Amino acid sequence: MRHGFFVWMAVVMSSASIALAEAPPSPAAAMRKLLESGRVPEARLPTIVKMICERGNEDDLTAIFSEIRKEGGWSDQLKGEALEWLSTAAVQRKVHPSGDLTGISQLIESPNLAIQQQAVQLAGLWKVAEAEGALAALAEKSEVPVRLRKLALQSLASLDQAKAESILTKIAAGEGALELRSMAAGVLAEWNPRVAAQVAARILNAASSRDQVSPLLDAFLQLKGGSEALAVSLKETPPSKDMAKLLLRQMYSVGRTDAELNSVLLGIAGINQDAPPPTREKLAELVAQVAKSGDPVRGEEIFRRVDLSCLNCHSVNQGGGNIGPDLSAIGSSSPVEYLIMSLLDPDQSIKEAYVTKVVATVDGKVLQGIVSSRTNEMLILKDATGKQLSVPVADIDDEVEGKSLMPKGLANFMTEGEFLDLIAFLGELGKPGPYGIRDTQRMQRYRFLNDLSADTIKEAGHSAELTKTLFDTGNWGAIYARANGQLPLQEIVSKTGNPIVYLRGDLSVLQEGAAEIQIRTDAKFTVWLDEKEYGAESNIPVTLSAGEHSLFIRADLTDHPDATLTLTIVKPAGSASQFGVVDGP
Repeated sequence: MRHGFFVWMAVVMSSASIALAEAPPSPAAAMRKLLESGRVPEARLPTIVKMICERGNEDDLTAIFSEIRKEGGWSDQLKGEALEWLSTAAVQRKVHPSGDLTGISQLIESPNLAIQQQAVQLAGLWKVAEAEGALAALAEKSEVPVRLRKLALQSLASLDQAKAESILTKIAAGEGALELRSMAAGVLAEWNPRVAAQVAARILNAASSRDQVSPLLDAFLQLKGGSEALAVSLKETPPSKDMAKLLLRQMYSVGRTDAELNSVLLGIAGINQDAPPPTREKLAELVAQVAKSGDPVRGEEIFRRVDLSCLNCHSVNQGGGNIGPDLSAIGSSSPVEYLIMSLLDPDQSIKEAYVTKVVATVDGKVLQGIVSSRTNEMLILKDATGKQLSVPVADIDDEVEGKSLMPKGLANFMTEGEFLDLIAFLGELGKPGPYGIRDTQRMQRYRFLNDLSADTIKEAGHSAELTKTLFDTGNWGAIYARANGQLPLQEIVSKTGNPIVYLRGDLSVLQEGAAEIQIRTDAKFTVWLDEKEYGAESNIPVTLSAGEHSLFIRADLTDHPDATLTLTIVKPAGSASQFGVVDGP
């Protein structure tokens, strides 16, 4: 079917090219003509629109912007996607529509949140001065989501910095919610880091250990000179000891150990990071202690802790991040002494593929990560959270080699017993037994639905239409099974706050044939393969067609809050099927 579409498209584009022979040259001219012909099937519209945004010139993008503003016409979803692609064109190719762009103000007031967010961002990227009033009004509305207010302030500042700074300073120093004040201080830091750091220090001084302050810290880490400015202010107005530890954890979790800020926070937290490395005798003693009292079961739970972020970077049995080395077999290939020293001093043995780059951009941003790809036009970095950072080469002001994304101070946040347990776990990886290399098509990486209301989750499963809506949403987070394939479902409940969870596991089939889905859990569950429901069967015979498939599971932990889930796809004897579970981050 795809082949037929592209043949049809090639024919239409060929005729369109002839018609455009006298038009200004544009790589997207034929596709634009195809779009304007009205002959594009609705299902193919997003592909054509995206290609025009990726390749088109100013006139092509003007045509797209005009279509977005039309009443009716494209769906809200396509309009939101098209606005996002226009943002990408503005950032990566420095191209935007020509002519009158004041129509963006109308889109800023759209009732559709996705359209509204993209329109707010484009108003700043395109420097639409006429949108100033709409942006200022949006930024000052207390009922507007914090993220949208932040975007409005950022775009407003690109138009009228003085007005934006006035609004930001008022919000940051006010009596509002900590989340809003932190957001304002973070945005203010982009233009006045010294003043913003002073306000941020007062916010952190008054915050409790339960407050979410990581976005505020991240704002300063992303700015050239930002962490230094914050360090000065924190030294003058120090936070509590516990808050200093939380800030250190957050800084380490994103792969940063900025010297001045690190030193100030360590001092406030009462942590001595300058302790000398263990002597040969001390190292031998630690090895003996791991063997005597280290517990790999407890160690795996420490490895999975959110505050340590191990799974963000490393995978075990192909479940986890791919920023750092795969640890699936590290226990069978590395002595315990090496594991101990690697955790205490990650910089001692960085493999070339994992050396970081620290990039300063012309607009004052500082980005750090592993180089994912590089062309003459674009540098793609992967940061410690797995996020892809796109940096136009023309925007790079400076670039230096960094250290390991794994911070040197992680051991400071563990007790001696936790340290020994973690080493014991790493030391078992790859050895025969529960921590051995996976040798079946067992699911290690799952997606879980998040940010859904309790009522929506409760209703789902009782309505085929509602369930399909949940399955089609893109609001999925990643979660990984333990080394033995068991997924602790309670970890999802702790993230969503609801004992009913939705999971998805992906499957790639190379050759059609029979298979059996095996599910092991104490939780009450329902399973679907794609959109077909199979109920609560533990062993489900299926015929898999070639292509990509998804398994969906609705699990209710109300009666079994500590339930785990293991999902394996088995190839029966005589089956010609060839398939594999989809792993990775």
